[in-house]
Formats: sequence, C-alpha cells, structure tokens
Amino acid sequence: MILDDQLAAGEVIVLDGAIGSEIDRLGGKMDLAAWCGVANATHPDTVRRVHESYLEAGADVITANTFATCRHVLEAAGHGAETVAINRRAVELAREALENVAPDRPVAIAGSMSNNVAWLPGTVGPDPAYEPTPEQEAANYREMADTLAEAGCDLLVMEMMTDVDHASRVTQAALATGLPVWTGISTSQGPGGQMLGWNIAQEEADGRLSDDFEQGATLPLGTIIDALSALGPQVMGIMHSSLPSTTPGLDVLFDRWSGPVMAYPEATGFDAETRQHLGTVPVDVFAEHCRGWVEKGVQIIGGCCGTTVHHIRAMVETLPERPGKRP
Repeated sequence: MILDDQLAAGEVIVLDGAIGSEIDRLGGKMDLAAWCGVANATHPDTVRRVHESYLEAGADVITANTFATCRHVLEAAGHGAETVAINRRAVELAREALENVAPDRPVAIAGSMSNNVAWLPGTVGPDPAYEPTPEQEAANYREMADTLAEAGCDLLVMEMMTDVDHASRVTQAALATGLPVWTGISTSQGPGGQMLGWNIAQEEADGRLSDDFEQGATLPLGTIIDALSALGPQVMGIMHSSLPSTTPGLDVLFDRWSGPVMAYPEATGFDAETRQHLGTVPVDVFAEHCRGWVEKGVQIIGGCCGTTVHHIRAMVETLPERPGKRP
C-alpha cells in the first residue's frame, strides 16, 4: 500500500475530515434516507471539491464518499440499481481530485465502508422496511468491497463499528479483497466511566430519533476491540466519537492493540460528564486534542462529522514537527 513505509517508520499520517457534513455545508444534495450517498451522482463537483480542499490542507489520505452507499441504503433512496455505479463514481471523484491538486504526492484513497442503514425519513434511526437479512447484508458488503477494490482504492476503512456481529460481516467482506483494512470504532462513555460501543440515543441531539426508537444493549469497548482485532486489520482506531469520549476510548485501545492507531473524532457530540450536547468544537480546541493524541502515540489523525477543512488545516499546523513512534 502506498503508505506502508510511513506506517512502518512510525510517521504520522494525516487523514481528511468530514465528507458528508462538508458536502452538505457546500450545498450538495443530501437524502433523507441515504445521507450523502447519492451526491456522487447528483453533485459530483461538490464531492470533488471537498476532496481537493482536504488535499490542499495537507491530507495524506482522502476518503471516498461511500459511507452511505451500500445497496440496502441506496435502495431506500430509490437508487439501488445504481449501487455499483455510485460507488465507482465516488472513487473516480477522489482520484480526479488527487490528480488536480496533488498528483506527485504519496496520497492514499480510502474506500469507506460502514454498518450504516437506511434512515427512517426525518430521523437518523433505522427504517425497518429496508433492513436486510444477515445474508443480504453480507452479500451487499461483499458487492461493495469488491466494487471499491476494483475501482482503485488503496485501502478500505471500516467506519463507525459499534458492535461485533455487523462489524464482523463488513470487515470480513473488506479483508476478502486483499486490501489493507483500517478499523474505526465509535464509542460512548457509559455509567461509571465505562467505555461502550457508540450509543446513538445518548449521542444524538433531541429530535433526530423517532419517538419509538429503542437503543439496544451496547457492548463494552474492550469486547469490540478484541473481536475486531482478531480479524486482522492493519490499523485500529477510535472515530466518530466526541472529544470527551475519544481520549478514554484510545486508552482502552492502547491497552489491547499493539499495531498502528488512528483517531478521528467528530467536532460535535455528547459530554457524558456534563450531560450536555456539544456545539461545533472550535478549530483550535480540536487541533490541540489531536496534537495530544499524537504525542501519546496515535499515528493516523483526522476528523469526522462536523470537522471542516479549517479544522484539518489547524490540526496540521499544530502537530509536532517530528512525531515518533508510540512510547
């Protein structure tokens, strides 16, 4: 993989920031069921520009807009028949951005894969009408992983892994391609400070879940880490988690994983100590948190939902000059 030497040398690798919320911020088409998944077809110039902005800010990895483009998600948006084409187009747009802005830099293109489901319109909760069977889910992940690999992705990043069963299905599909797999786990802080799989009912602001939504049981973060690390990813990390949850989440990960570690938090989220939902985190606060994690041994650093090119640029400017391997 294009970044193998940097990984082996312990160099810090800069990820991009949010894709979906940046597409939204720049006026790209969003879908009530599939979030930013259809923008590759409807607003390709916006998607390409998001990638270009992150490259200009210093990103070493740009993530294709495929977080919400699995077949069972696109079917809810009326684009199921275009699943392969939309995923291929996402990788093409990332490649075009790289050729436009940084053709001579060693930049990797990551294909994003998630357990994201079709949303019930008007919420961020699952639409039961489009919930796949386990067999359909696994087949859809295999279709997507193969498409992203054939389209030219350098690696596949598992985003928002929050359990074992669904996360294992998508990870196994990704590993079957032979590409490097980077596993990103989302975490929430439970009672007594216990770190758990991400709790959507706790983390989402009021009004974004249906009245009858029920949060299932969340597993201890350590249990999730152990199960997913056993599958053999190249990298593991904490992502799409609030700043207050990312730090203790990384502590759990460092205790259980000896390979390269990544971190890319969201710039919003929930503070379990104050029981308050956070507004958008200022760029300087975000950058200082990222610097602190790198100094503790995080090697791959970036941002998730709510982070903008301004957050990533400030982060790059704040990182240590010669960060080394984890102590």
